[in-house]
Amino acid sequence: MKNLITALTILCCLTFVSAQQTNSNDEIKSLNVEVVKLYEAQKYEEALPLAKKAISLSEKKLGKNHLSIASPWRNLAYIQAQLGKKKDAGQSFENALSIYESNKPLSPKDEQLYAEMFEAVGTYDALGGNLVSAEQRFSKAVELREKGTGSDSSYLANALSKLAEIYQFQTQYEKAEPLMERALELSAKNNKLSEQGESIYDSLDCLYTKLDRLEEQAKMRVRYYPVKKTKDEEDKAKEIKGGVINGKALDLPKPPYPAEAREKRLTGEVSVRVLIDENGKVLSACAIKGAREFHRVAEWAALQAKFSPTTLAGKPVKVSGVIVYKFVP
Repeated sequence: MKNLITALTILCCLTFVSAQQTNSNDEIKSLNVEVVKLYEAQKYEEALPLAKKAISLSEKKLGKNHLSIASPWRNLAYIQAQLGKKKDAGQSFENALSIYESNKPLSPKDEQLYAEMFEAVGTYDALGGNLVSAEQRFSKAVELREKGTGSDSSYLANALSKLAEIYQFQTQYEKAEPLMERALELSAKNNKLSEQGESIYDSLDCLYTKLDRLEEQAKMRVRYYPVKKTKDEEDKAKEIKGGVINGKALDLPKPPYPAEAREKRLTGEVSVRVLIDENGKVLSACAIKGAREFHRVAEWAALQAKFSPTTLAGKPVKVSGVIVYKFVP
């Protein structure tokens, strides 16, 4: 969801430009301007009814499938996402996607907005557990990004990493690995990682651990974090290594026993490496030991865990540790 929210910040402005170019109605223009202003002021509740009104007026003037109405639907979807209205946001993204679909062939610019809608809808498919559909959506987004933005685009890196995440969630790590490696290359300039690249780096580091690709992992770490101290390494040096931290959790949800493991009558332990922030929230989770069939549910459960904030010399610090889950049918 973090990436989705970040995308909203960028796309509101793009939406407004598109609306200016395609809508001649002054009231519709004014509504779009006001929606953007309210969004930028984080007044999402106030922006919501205006975004809906912009859609209604546009549909009356131009018809439900006119290309310019995709932009108001995108506006509405991102506002709904900010308000936590997942079901509504997913449907609004679908509406925008359908409009782009019905107006093909698209201009290069609109084709990239079309790709963006595949990414957004794919995200909601994944959140809803529909991984097959999510894989199809992100695959299409990669295809469109490669066609329109070239092989050196951060947009392409995002699409590749999201498709890789779907494969990871399905424990198809061998499929995820080359996609994540390519995404990391696209996210780095002169071996320096962007914020996007930092997230991709962490995902690939986890993948290498799961696949026992120790040599590749070591090369990646040396390339992006050489011996010379970096700010990232200094921050990590401030982390407390907590070892096994099950007993320190305020809330430790138990993962369900997955059907695929039940079919194979699997049992055993899974160790999940976690990073906990200064407020006790789990930032990342990576299953590093145990049967693959348990990885997905173990990581998901770990991300829901809550811990007390940890302090060092009176200052809040991050904590890294391992949560161990035992699975029995």
